Amino acid sequence: MSEPRRSRLINSSRIIHRLWIEDQLSRADLAVRLGLTKSSISNIVNDLITLGIVTENEVLEASPKGGRRAIGLTLNKAYFHVIGIEIRSDSYTALSIDLEGKVLFSQTKPKGFTAKTFKAEVCNLIEYLCKDLEEMQRHLLGIGIGFSGVIDAENQTIYRSVSLDFQQPFDFQKEIASHFPFPVILENDANCGAWGEVVFQRKQKLKNFLFVLIEFWKRYEVQTASPQPTIGLGFGFDGKIYRGSSSQAGEFKSVCNRDPDSLQQVQIAQGVSVSEDREALRNYIQEICQNLAFLINTLDIGHVFIGGTIEPFASFMPEMLRKEIRSNSLIQSEENCQIQFSSLGYDAVSFGAAALVLDKVLMNLEPLSENTAKQAVPLFHLLS
Repeated sequence: MSEPRRSRLINSSRIIHRLWIEDQLSRADLAVRLGLTKSSISNIVNDLITLGIVTENEVLEASPKGGRRAIGLTLNKAYFHVIGIEIRSDSYTALSIDLEGKVLFSQTKPKGFTAKTFKAEVCNLIEYLCKDLEEMQRHLLGIGIGFSGVIDAENQTIYRSVSLDFQQPFDFQKEIASHFPFPVILENDANCGAWGEVVFQRKQKLKNFLFVLIEFWKRYEVQTASPQPTIGLGFGFDGKIYRGSSSQAGEFKSVCNRDPDSLQQVQIAQGVSVSEDREALRNYIQEICQNLAFLINTLDIGHVFIGGTIEPFASFMPEMLRKEIRSNSLIQSEENCQIQFSSLGYDAVSFGAAALVLDKVLMNLEPLSENTAKQAVPLFHLLS
């Protein structure tokens, strides 16, 4: 690809990104924000208007110094959409959103996923969703998938998943993503929840925060068993997700679980159902809060978002966590930490998976090459 064309595509992406962040700007505003000439901005904007990606709106007010009033530019919210999917051992949740985070489609269905059937089931699900959503007549930016396990997001490899029984590395990029003409991106489910908060609260500029994902699953083939709780942690530092040196940041096992052979994150007495026994649930959540309080105080976390199946513990977990933070803190205070339930609710993971795609498309302006035009930076592909 020639350098002038490459630069034009990158600047087109920068314009779209800036309009996504600030809602409405004039051509002159864009030139100042991006350090480009007014003629370059006008040429690119005219192309984006022709494609239907950008629209001209009402005339903006003139500056205090007077002069001509500028025409406002905004993104056409009806042009793109993104699909986010949360895959569990017993079901999936899929949704489609526009660039503002408005949910256009949402679906939760029971379905079994295991390591043995994962490739076929995920490919079939993607094909089904794409076909089902064709009637929206929107351009698909990509699909994000949230999944419980140890995932190397950079190389798109699943290393391990207890809930879906992955015991050997699985090359997601080769086995699944490479079969589609648009990006399909895999991420740990708790990190997806954190991505959702970063991207959809982008104007609040979140700094240091913790996303806590608590859900109750059961193996799909064991219909009579009680759902088992799972916990995932996602860390956000300086507006970026922290994965750790070996992609295992947030993998959680309580310090109170001393059994080296136990795969339970918080050890539960045999025969006790946390999802059905109220006292057992309170004890379970309290132990989680004790572990979280240590992390929150040690890392000086400013915000905690709680997502997942929050209904069983929504009435008591925030105050329980505040109490544990005070108890663990040297200054006996939890005032520096804001605790809230994720506004994304039960859809936090699928919503965040879609947010991950938006991040790759609209916020990650990596150098363009022939090899990355389709997969790594899909916006360039749509503009070419």
